Amino acid sequence: MDWYIVDDGEAAGPFKESEVRRWLGSGKLTPETHATHEGVNEWKPLSELLPDDETTENLPPAFSPEEPISFPVESVEVDSTESPGKTNADQPDLRRYQPAQEERIRSWAWTVVGAMYLAAFFWPTELSDGMGVVNFQFAWAMENLSWSAIPLMVWPAVAGLGAIGTGWLLRGRWRAFFGGILCVSPLVLVFLVGGDGFVKIVEALGTLEGVDINDRESVDQAAEKGKHFMSGILGVFAAMALGMFLIVGGALSVYLMLLLTPSTVRHLRPNSSGAYYFGLVGGVILFIFQLVLLILSLLSFMGSVLFGLGQVLAMGMQMAAVIIGFLNAPSRPPKESTRRALWSAGLGFGGLIVYLLCLLVVPLIEGEVQAVLGMYVFKAFLGFTAAALIFPLVVMDLWLGRAQTTLQND
Repeated sequence: MDWYIVDDGEAAGPFKESEVRRWLGSGKLTPETHATHEGVNEWKPLSELLPDDETTENLPPAFSPEEPISFPVESVEVDSTESPGKTNADQPDLRRYQPAQEERIRSWAWTVVGAMYLAAFFWPTELSDGMGVVNFQFAWAMENLSWSAIPLMVWPAVAGLGAIGTGWLLRGRWRAFFGGILCVSPLVLVFLVGGDGFVKIVEALGTLEGVDINDRESVDQAAEKGKHFMSGILGVFAAMALGMFLIVGGALSVYLMLLLTPSTVRHLRPNSSGAYYFGLVGGVILFIFQLVLLILSLLSFMGSVLFGLGQVLAMGMQMAAVIIGFLNAPSRPPKESTRRALWSAGLGFGGLIVYLLCLLVVPLIEGEVQAVLGMYVFKAFLGFTAAALIFPLVVMDLWLGRAQTTLQND
């Protein structure tokens, strides 16, 4: 029976069970090392595959992926038909991390997005009585807006906790499924706000039909309903604005998915030719779009030199991310491929962070009204960005599934 283990971020083998047991006993492998064999359809720790092995006790901790284990050359069965120039694409399942570590990394990615949502919820802004969290102003919202504004106010906190919980409690495509629910849930808020506004308009119009201008009480009731009518109008316009935000947010989600998901998948699965070609086609579209945005960013120098520099730097980093993705062909060695993919993902996400920092820092430097408005803009865009990052995570989980499952990389 052939055995395979995860060595230096790659699937190594086939080996004989006796060899695996010998390496486990000598400390070259640990109980935490993930392995699989014929008849097992997922990667599991050796402690589960060999639970009765007495050599699994009192062994050193798991090796880091950066510390390769040296196996005897004669233990590897080599197919005589293989050529010395075998590429990544010929390997069935290259991996950058042990499955358990990969799951933690992907869970932390969901946590980061959830933390961005929560930061947007708790971010302080200027209120009438000083600095405070506008999302907690429920009494003001009930008095001046409507009850339907409250779900909109608490949504970032709900979405943030939902993203963190989804990241740690679920795995693979189940996580992607619930992440997809988080993606489309804001549509409920649009219908909630718009529906409430429409009902108020209908109620107000129904009351105005029976108004008697000679009856003081009737006129007062009409005036009160008139306020409801204006509140309803505001609700409908707010729903339309939210709908436009969702359209723009959907476009940003697709942009970030094309920018971040292929490189992230390549970092975790360096031989995924599907991720490379998906990123290649999407990268061409992105690069053209980025050139247009770069030209438009030059116009921001007219308003603020600092903001213009930040815009150009952010867009330059994301363009560099796309170029690195172009050059990271599947034929590259695994370590080089995964390193380049990490640079690509890091530059893409880093450009997004630079843009967010520009929205926060530049208005604070300019001070006065710009600082007050800047806090609101930063708060809104932080939540907007967190919402847009859910979709790339959903696509990644759909693509990779559970880390412990034996994968076909494409």
